[in-house]
Amino acid sequence: MGKVIFLNIDGTIRDFDGTIPASGVEAIKKARQNGHEVVLNTGRAYFRIGKEILDIGFDGVVAGSGGYVEYKGERIGYRYFTQLAYIEFMRDLMEYGCVVEMESNKKSYILESDWEAYQRISREFWRYLHIREDEVTAPVRVKTLLDVPEVQKLVIFSDRLSRHDIVSKWGYSFHVAGLGIPCNGKWVGEVTPNYITKAEGAYQVLKTGGKKKKDMIAIGCSEKDISLLAFAGFGIAMGNGTKEAKIAARHVTDSIKEDGLRKAFNFTELL
Repeated sequence: MGKVIFLNIDGTIRDFDGTIPASGVEAIKKARQNGHEVVLNTGRAYFRIGKEILDIGFDGVVAGSGGYVEYKGERIGYRYFTQLAYIEFMRDLMEYGCVVEMESNKKSYILESDWEAYQRISREFWRYLHIREDEVTAPVRVKTLLDVPEVQKLVIFSDRLSRHDIVSKWGYSFHVAGLGIPCNGKWVGEVTPNYITKAEGAYQVLKTGGKKKKDMIAIGCSEKDISLLAFAGFGIAMGNGTKEAKIAARHVTDSIKEDGLRKAFNFTELL
């Protein structure tokens, strides 16, 4: 029986300088030709994945860190914050002056009052990822929190709160992960309800496809991938990954610049 391979995008398929190593693309296509399934598992909302990634060809997509799950062209999972949890948490963040981008599967939103601050921050953010501003779908500006439907993820830019601060107060309800991207503020990260994780998204794909954890390989590099790497039958961290991701994995491949993705596929005998 073929394996199911779950892949992060940034730092795994696509480098942070904007390049997509051909060796990784070839490995993905060859593995699928060999009867394996390859599924994207990304923190990006679906609308921000990008055509150059989707055109590689995948059997499924876990987007928004698990909020949206698609398999064999069909949507099999769609989860979001309860309105009460979303409103209460956002009010806390607003009291601390956080700038928050609220993401759903198809759009993102920003409060009108935060628009100027968001523009300054986002330019730095997209520059680091080597994504041109004309490639980015700008958030929809809204006047109130109630103008935002079905929020799956919050991207938080904070000058005052740290990850520890958020986990200490809200960790029992939410999954909190840093983005690992340089920022002039104190912390930049994302928060989802604790029932929205990359691991939960992968589980939905396995269940629908009639596969077991032993059939699963996951490859990632960041704090957001820890739950996925720990859940997988065999988790692999990229050589350019964080210390925490490497601890969660069973194997560490080379960095993306050293053809680490292809080497991971070779190591697990997918090619």
